[in-house]
Amino acid sequence: MIQTRHMIGLIAVTLLLVVALLLAAQHYFTKKEISALTDGCLENDGTVELTIHNTLTNSYEFACMR
Repeated sequence: MIQTRHMIGLIAVTLLLVVALLLAAQHYFTKKEISALTDGCLENDGTVELTIHNTLTNSYEFACMR
């Protein structure tokens, strides 16, 4: 019985760590993407219009106006 509880706890902690790692990776790559879009827009003499809708889901709108 105790071994089963330890195994369930270990699985739960592992899943939480994997989810946290995936969310951190998604956040990192979203920041890199926005940075690349912004740099490209500014290099072409554009004006960046960035709207971040939700930081948890990393949803945003990007527009480069000339």
